[in-house]
Amino acid sequence: MRVNTFRNRVLLALVFAVPSYTLLYLIRGYEFTQMELYAHATYSGIVFLILVGLFECHTYKSSLLDKKSTWRANPARRVLLESLFTVIVTPIIVSLFMFILYEQIWKLGLWIPGLIEYNLFALVFSFLVAVFVNVDVLIEEWKRSILKNEVLEKENMKAKLGALQAQVSPHFLFNNFNVLSALISVDPDLARKYLEALSEIYRYILNNKNEELVDLSEEISFIRKYLFLLGIRFNDQINCEIDLSGNAHTKIPPATLQILIENAVKHNEISGRRSLDISIKISKDGFLEVRNKLQPKSSSVHSTGVGLKNIEERYHFLTDRTVEISKGKTEFTVKLPLLDHE
Repeated sequence: MRVNTFRNRVLLALVFAVPSYTLLYLIRGYEFTQMELYAHATYSGIVFLILVGLFECHTYKSSLLDKKSTWRANPARRVLLESLFTVIVTPIIVSLFMFILYEQIWKLGLWIPGLIEYNLFALVFSFLVAVFVNVDVLIEEWKRSILKNEVLEKENMKAKLGALQAQVSPHFLFNNFNVLSALISVDPDLARKYLEALSEIYRYILNNKNEELVDLSEEISFIRKYLFLLGIRFNDQINCEIDLSGNAHTKIPPATLQILIENAVKHNEISGRRSLDISIKISKDGFLEVRNKLQPKSSSVHSTGVGLKNIEERYHFLTDRTVEISKGKTEFTVKLPLLDHE
């Protein structure tokens, strides 16, 4: 049920108008015995018409502002515009009604003092009218905000679960255990180092599965271990250049870099004649830029886009800044917003 309807506006104008004459008398310091019923009825009727006029002007004004300057987009600007409108339009409406309907205003004694008094009195009511007219919009914004937070919270939980599932996928385990099995008989020392790195990777994933953000330095330490595994698996045919330029204390969602590198490995050819070049660096515009050469495999690999969507959903929950994804002729680039300590 809408609060701000024409019927409700008229009823509220009537509620404000009836006691207005009594309130004005008390402010002036008069006694109740000096009040005349005819004067009370006349004044209250004029106040009622003025308030109806204010209600309709504020309603029309709010409908225009809702299209050009919404409460959600810029609340400070909206408050300023509402206040300016109230201060400018209220005296115009009050003076117009007083001149037309209240013959006593023409008397010299009420010309300036009367208008000033009535306009100051009306401004208080006009600000209350502005609040009432915007009640529906503010309630809808509040409901929308609550709903958005609930949706984002659900998306965040799904993203976290998706990230964890991506890291512990059977395919990932199968590849690493195959490499480990081959190393045990060929190079036991390297197999031990491989197993230690694999253990630390899973420890990192499990320790941070409920964390929204981790230090970039921690993520880089984790990704170096992951690159160590890939280096053994692909005979050192993956070259990854990491340049943080002193910005290691910023934040990033955990395992984000691992997903991007895993995508690069999945979709590009890596062989003895073609190594895969990857770079991770801080861009001048404040993003963590992950770039890899494009060298598609001869046999096409179907892309579900789950990994990139997972990253985008997590960033959507954490910040208004967006993940930038671009694919050129020779390179694929993902730019991740650096979140500092947001």
